[in-house]
Amino acid sequence: MAQVEKKSRIYDIGIVPYKAELAERILFPFAQLNYLTNGGILDRLTLITSSTDNGKTTLASQIICDCIKQGYKVAADFGEDTGTEACERLYKQYTPYNRDNYIALNYEQNGKKTNVTEYFLTQSKWKEANNFFASKLFVYNTLCTHDIDSILEGFTEAFNLGCRVFVLDNMENVEYDGDNENKRFKDIAIALRNFAIRKKVHIIVVAHIRKMEREVIVPTLDDVKGSSAVSNTAKNVFAIIRTDKIDRDDKPYKRLQSLCKLNNYNIDEADAVLFVLKTKGKKLGLVCLKFNTVTQTYYEISKIDEKRAEPEKVVMYAPKVQQLTIEDTEDGDLPF
Repeated sequence: MAQVEKKSRIYDIGIVPYKAELAERILFPFAQLNYLTNGGILDRLTLITSSTDNGKTTLASQIICDCIKQGYKVAADFGEDTGTEACERLYKQYTPYNRDNYIALNYEQNGKKTNVTEYFLTQSKWKEANNFFASKLFVYNTLCTHDIDSILEGFTEAFNLGCRVFVLDNMENVEYDGDNENKRFKDIAIALRNFAIRKKVHIIVVAHIRKMEREVIVPTLDDVKGSSAVSNTAKNVFAIIRTDKIDRDDKPYKRLQSLCKLNNYNIDEADAVLFVLKTKGKKLGLVCLKFNTVTQTYYEISKIDEKRAEPEKVVMYAPKVQQLTIEDTEDGDLPF
């Protein structure tokens, strides 16, 4: 087969080889999400976004747990989270909800129990979870330098140990020289995208949205912090929102209620809604989720009519998408 010269600006499309095989991919925790996206193909980025305290880290951790169950080793940069905090979240997500698996402890003050309760795994279940994650999940040491080059050096070490799924939570914790916020996030996103392509791995990236003056419940691609290059580098962009943060008497909730119904879900039964804002899979759409506060795990709720066929078109938000420029492509990457 003819080769593309490294410095060549064009190539003959006739040299592209025939291909009819499924690319290797991870599967996400929810059936509807996998239907919409066709899973997470390796050599791609998935971006999870929303405002603060809407469940981005919880969702990313749940994806980690599912990937390890599928046989993948994972490396993660949890930013400001300590190893203890990461273990507490992940180990609970791994462990089924069962009274025998958890201990409920009430906080006491002046010898009296309060209504403050925390749930802990039993020691035996903690050890079981620890054995499950050991040698399968590698965590970036945040005591080390935390710029993108150092993080990718750590990810390369993890890649050499067999990791094929990576998580960066979140982009704002990455150190950067310079005051241009748009360039900062663009450079980080492109570095991650190029790493994913070179190593043929899947990277989950958590990103905040910028402060918005308009009243909006569901963010668009344009609301992701940084330039449009951040959302453009990702093949999948998810936005997650908690329903308990929305006033159910306001018009935005009513519109969201109608939108969920079009997608065959009853939002009144949900604790969160996960939106697919961008995908190279089948189509845009959403998934309604319940949340178990003990296991810190999301579960897809049942659809209104399980026998109803998927609609051909789903009413969704239509954010603008711009193309990356040639300067954004790493020199030497094959174009096919």
